[in-house]
Amino acid sequence: DFSPDGQQLATGGFDDGTARLWDLKGKQLAQFKHPTGHVTSIDFSPDGQQLATGGFDDGTAKLWEIEELDELTVRACNWVKDYLKSNSTVNREDRQLCDGIGGQ
Repeated sequence: DFSPDGQQLATGGFDDGTARLWDLKGKQLAQFKHPTGHVTSIDFSPDGQQLATGGFDDGTAKLWEIEELDELTVRACNWVKDYLKSNSTVNREDRQLCDGIGGQ
């Protein structure tokens, strides 16, 4: 399935149960493991922010959030900041990692 803006392609793997998100140059952007192990249907939400996968074996459906690289970076840096602040064995210089990212 193509994203609503036509810039991404989502594919589903029946054998491995993995949905994959690709750019138009063939670079994999993300992958999502469907819980049943078989992806038989896949579709983007109208705004392109979510991907729905459907499984054949038990009729399950799963909704996935599609995050842009900037959103992933902010989420990862927020986690790293929390870890660095709470871990006393971290070097003082390392505590500055991700400063200025994520509004913290």
